[in-house]
Formats: sequence, structure tokens, C-alpha cells
Amino acid sequence: MNEIYAKLNGEVNQALDSAHIPDSTEVEELVDRSSTLSLSLNELASLFKISNGNQGKEQIENLRSLVHSKFLRGKKPLRHISPIYISSHCIETCGYCGYSVNRRGVDRTRLNLSELETEVMAVIAEGSHAIELVLATDPFFSPEVLEKYISKTKSLLDKHNGGVALLCSDYFDKEDYKRLKDAGLWGIVQWDETLDVKKYRKWHHKSPRKSNFEQRINTHDIALSCGLETATGCLFGLGNYKYDVLMQIAKARQLQQKHNKFPFVFGVPRLKPINGKNVHMKDELTDSEYELALMVYKLSEPSVGRWLQTRESMALNQRNYLDNDVCTYRCGNVVPGGYSVNKNCGGTQFKVAEMTRGSFEEGIKSVGLSVCYDWTGGIK
Repeated sequence: MNEIYAKLNGEVNQALDSAHIPDSTEVEELVDRSSTLSLSLNELASLFKISNGNQGKEQIENLRSLVHSKFLRGKKPLRHISPIYISSHCIETCGYCGYSVNRRGVDRTRLNLSELETEVMAVIAEGSHAIELVLATDPFFSPEVLEKYISKTKSLLDKHNGGVALLCSDYFDKEDYKRLKDAGLWGIVQWDETLDVKKYRKWHHKSPRKSNFEQRINTHDIALSCGLETATGCLFGLGNYKYDVLMQIAKARQLQQKHNKFPFVFGVPRLKPINGKNVHMKDELTDSEYELALMVYKLSEPSVGRWLQTRESMALNQRNYLDNDVCTYRCGNVVPGGYSVNKNCGGTQFKVAEMTRGSFEEGIKSVGLSVCYDWTGGIK
């Protein structure tokens, strides 16, 4: 991605600078065309403009009604993923994360293979067969060590009707990703945080590994070249959300041109309180702006899901779920373990709104959708 970053950056900034506020007829036409034709960056940028006027919230709500009438039909179920945190050790200095090396009051711990097995079996017992192993930048978890954890996870899934294993971790090179794929890895998850290089370096210039912006933005390209699936996205609150959404879309389209495959999901995490304290950022999003970002993602590439997670309330997620999206209702309270192991571990990564499976499914049913927990052979 490094060789085309400047090109994509220029295209996105041009689209944002030249965008006009579309009237209601234009908005309806864009929504209607989005399911058959790829909307341009300029057209997508114009949708962000509807939030600028005095009737911004009303116009966003009107857009939401149009988008939901187009893409909420209950024909494609939500795809569920269960995250399992395996380490809270980290060498990075991210000021917005509860696992930062500078953060105090965190029970730093790692799951051993026996504890991992306990957690995987707890998740399988709940019915989920798509498991994401999550960790910060923990040098203990080399590719050689992760190979064992991935192999253990996949073997347990295979013994119980199959499933997919994903990894959210530090970035690796091509040979390491090939090794992890051979161990049973199905795909990688990496949030690019922000693709605004200046703001990225503001937050990460002191981090030993994350400071390498150029290497990180190449991760999805490398993983796809190894035959892995990918999840991409930005972390809302670090940069201008309009810029980050359009850059994620431009990047996804570039990956599709090169590998004939899109990322299977746009992650949509938003900054949340850490250990009870709010993280107030200049680029913080309102709920209306957050929902607008979700809709622009959907209209850009309807085949790519949006991953709505426990960072947000179920009420907000319910308002925004659409066919083929990805969901999570529980993630072990974002501590290593959390399902059966270390349930009282102190110091979570960020605030979450966890649910029981029963209450989650009641909410999903109320909006006319269903959930698939065992998508084992790829994307349905």
C-alpha cells in the first residue's frame, strides 16, 4: 500500500474538498444505485455533507430509513465472532488504550495453552464457531508461539463441527503469515487506527512497533497474498472520521483490484472510556455521525459487512444492523480469559456493554434478523 498511499490520500482529500450537499432526490438515487454500481469517492463524500446543516440529524435519519429499506431484509444473517483475549501485556504507548505500557492498575497476564483450551471450549459451548484470538503487542507471542495457540484453537473447533480462527495481533511478515495459515489461521483482524499519517504519528510515535505506519498499512496486502481473509477498519476518534472512512474504502477497493478479494468486514470501533475515565478527543463522534459513517460504509461496498461490537450499546447496534453484518455480544469483558478463566481480572482494555446470548437474540429477532454462529467454510 505504501506505493499508492499518496495517490489515495490525494483522491480522498479532493473528494472531501469538492463535495456538495446533495438534495433529497440525489440521496435517494445514490442509495438506489449503490446495490448495483460502485459509488465514487466524490459521491460518498457528498453523503457526509448532509450532517453539516441545521437539519443534519433529521437528514441522517432520513438516509438511515432509505438504507434500511434497501439492505435490511433478513435474507442474509448476521455472522457472529467471539473474541478471546490471550494477553494484556503490551510494549506500546497508545494513550487511548487500557493495555498501554504506561497504564497502571492493570493485571498483566497471559493465557497458557491449557487456559486457552478452557476458554475456547466455553465459547464453543455457547454455540460460536468463529473465534478471534486477541492480544496487544506482546513480544512473548512470537509467530512460533502463536502457531501453537492457533493450532490448538482450530483443532478444538474441528472436533466440534468445525469453525474459523482469526487473529488480532502485532503485524508479521509474509513467511510468518504463511506459517500461521498452515497452523489453521483463517484470517487476520487489524484496525488501522487512523490512515491520516500525521495524526497516526501523533498517537504512536513513541511506540516501539506501532510507530511504523508504513509497515502496518501493508499488513492486509501481505495477509491477502498469503491466502488469508482480512478485517480492516479505523478507530473512530483519532482522526477526522470522514477522511478515515473514505480512506478505508479506497484501500479496500485497491486490495480488491490487486487480490480480487475485499476485506470481509469493516470494523467500526469507537473510542470508549478506560477504567471508568472518558477519553475526550478533538475528533470524537456523536452518535449521529457514527451512524452516518456506518451507512457510508454500507453504501460503498454492500457485500462487505460492518462489525458492530460490544463497545456500543445493544440499542445503538440494533438501530444499525443490516443483512450480512458481523456481530459480537460478548468478549470476556476484554480481559485475558473472561469466559471461564480470570473472570475477576483487573484492568480492562476499554468499556464494553456485554450481553447474554438470549437477550442478544431477542434484540436481533425484533429487527427481523437472524444470527449465524457456525459459518465454517467462508463467507455466506
